[in-house]
Amino acid sequence: MIISVNAQEITRRHVDSLLLQNNLTGTNHINSLLELAEFYTHLRHPLTSQLDSAAYFIIQSEQLNGRSPKPNISNHIALMRAALYKAKGELKMGQSLLERTIVNIRESRDKPLLGKAYFELSEYYSQDFLQQSMISRIYYLNKAVNALEGTNHLVELARCYRLLADLHQMKNDYTQSFAEAKKALANYRLARYTETQGIYALMGRLYYTQGDYKKAIDYELMALKMATESSADNVRLLCQINNNLGYDFVKLGDSQKALMYFSRALDIAKSEKDNITIYLLAGNIVDVYLRSGQAQKAKAFLTGITQKFVYPKKRLYEGGDGVSQTYLKIYLALKQYDIARQYCDELIIQTKNPNLNLYSRSGYYELIIKFYIGIGRFSEALKYLKMNQDLLQKVGNENDMGTNDVLWFSLDTAQRNYQSAINHLTKANAIKDSVFNLTKSKQIEQLQIEFETQQKEAQITLLNQKSRLERANLQQANVVKNFTIGGIFLLLVIAMLLYRQNLHKQKSNEIITSKNTLLEDLLKQKEWLLKEVHHRVKNNLQIVMSILNTQSAYLQNDIAIEAIKGSQHRVNAIALLHQKLYSGGNIALVSMPSYISELINYLSDSFDTGFRHIKIIQASDPLNLDPAQAVPIGLILNEAITNAIKYAFDRRGGEILVSLAMHESGNAVLKVSDTGKGLPPDFDFSETSSLGMEMMKALGKQLKGKFTVENDSGVTLTIIFPIEQSRAEVFAEKGYID
Repeated sequence: MIISVNAQEITRRHVDSLLLQNNLTGTNHINSLLELAEFYTHLRHPLTSQLDSAAYFIIQSEQLNGRSPKPNISNHIALMRAALYKAKGELKMGQSLLERTIVNIRESRDKPLLGKAYFELSEYYSQDFLQQSMISRIYYLNKAVNALEGTNHLVELARCYRLLADLHQMKNDYTQSFAEAKKALANYRLARYTETQGIYALMGRLYYTQGDYKKAIDYELMALKMATESSADNVRLLCQINNNLGYDFVKLGDSQKALMYFSRALDIAKSEKDNITIYLLAGNIVDVYLRSGQAQKAKAFLTGITQKFVYPKKRLYEGGDGVSQTYLKIYLALKQYDIARQYCDELIIQTKNPNLNLYSRSGYYELIIKFYIGIGRFSEALKYLKMNQDLLQKVGNENDMGTNDVLWFSLDTAQRNYQSAINHLTKANAIKDSVFNLTKSKQIEQLQIEFETQQKEAQITLLNQKSRLERANLQQANVVKNFTIGGIFLLLVIAMLLYRQNLHKQKSNEIITSKNTLLEDLLKQKEWLLKEVHHRVKNNLQIVMSILNTQSAYLQNDIAIEAIKGSQHRVNAIALLHQKLYSGGNIALVSMPSYISELINYLSDSFDTGFRHIKIIQASDPLNLDPAQAVPIGLILNEAITNAIKYAFDRRGGEILVSLAMHESGNAVLKVSDTGKGLPPDFDFSETSSLGMEMMKALGKQLKGKFTVENDSGVTLTIIFPIEQSRAEVFAEKGYID
């Protein structure tokens, strides 16, 4: 859930300068008084004394205008009086006066004032975020934009675009929101307006929706710096920015930083005594704890919040009962279904609320489905699965439709309906792939638009330079024609032309340099996208591991369970490799010592080798290999170490040595040896048909290596294979990259 913010465009510094001016007369004096009245009536929490000051400035304006009334000033005064009514809470009187004033302004054809009036009317629809309220507000803001376009009131125009962008991103219309946000930023820059922290925070949220979390964080941190250094009232904006940063770091998997920023936002909400935002942020913090597997900590945290702060009955965001929703998440994670039941019943009641946001209703359905699956009431779970599917088709939210299919897979698995489970899992993966590709396409399209825009700007600059050069040449021709009086002067003219030509070349070189810089930035973006692909692959593999884990819970056959666990270890070996690729500095090569170390740690934890007195020792040369070779090595190590842990040792335990080293011949040598009881005397490696051994043979052939097994005081498995040149090195040799 996002935190909405409205910020004033009149700065405190400007107000202070107006209060110090004593030499203003006539219309200038009246306009200054009305600016002061506007500032005080639009404060977030105006004091009675501040509203009294606004009333005083309005009365003074009326008195000055009464001497020689001007229709546009009279309308402006009426506009500020309507704003004063609204600030005092007299909404009906304020809106009635405002609507009458708009009729008068339209007759006078004062476009800037008409734009300001429509903006004021849109503010009467800013008290909640119901669908119809947002539609009405967008309608009046568009009328304000139409009136302000073409005038020199750039700051007011930028404010309207910024609020339109904010509303459209709440309605999930991100394309429209991006266009409006960029127009807002362009107008702020034209006006040289410096309080742009609000639009930077909004740009961060929009890049978050595109999945470009790095750029989102950059914009949010810029907004945070501006808001912190500004003298304006940015308290609520600071709360919003910290909340947005928390979401960014959740997506990047950095729970520690996510908690830090959510907690900072929560502290601000507490200082403002804003209980609605306190509970919103508490829900975000609970979600982080649950993602980290800390359900008890989440429960203790939320209980502390409910004991200190009263849950507000006024629900602005159509979000229903956020506390019941959050507690249900916690007790589902704890598998305490008896306690969870009361919160599930409350959510079922809330789903019948006609004002409930459709996205919130879908979120409730998901929790209700999980509850009924957990307690084995499968028919009820199926009922809500179908209801949620109908709702998501109506909304058109493909990503959540994929989540619904995953829940359907869990229900089918629990009922042992495996064919249907596979169908739903296939649909879920197809939807996730589609959403991922769509998001990346939008990012690439955005990059392409930015690149083409900069390219066009560079072309315009170059054409302007050529035009100036042509004019200079014409002037020079006229000078030569009119003043051909001597050889010395002719030499001076030639020298000047050469100088101008050299200057033109320098500018052209600067343009080329800027284009090269732009191309480098695009390459970095592509590298980031590739890292994101590895990240997605790792996440999908972890989903597969979770699915295998869920599957094993419903199996009774020990052999089948053991087979699934073996598959989990193999999938994890590949997932670890993709994690190394996107988290490391080099996305083309894998650091084998680090990768092998993490694989050993994972297998040690999985089989609890410490309890079994088994010690695994690693000795690896600092080799960096192409992923095409790193994957089979990881799978071979997984099989060899797993077999040694499971079959090589008795109760006394022993040691397993894993080494990867370079041989003098230029080949690499991979060894896994143990101090266990060894293989049976009649064991024939060439004749064995177990899955693990067959995999290791096949993977050894894939590496083009020589595979041997020695049975002497334990088992030693050795593979000698050539190190193939990485794809990055091949590209470099061919000149494709530096």
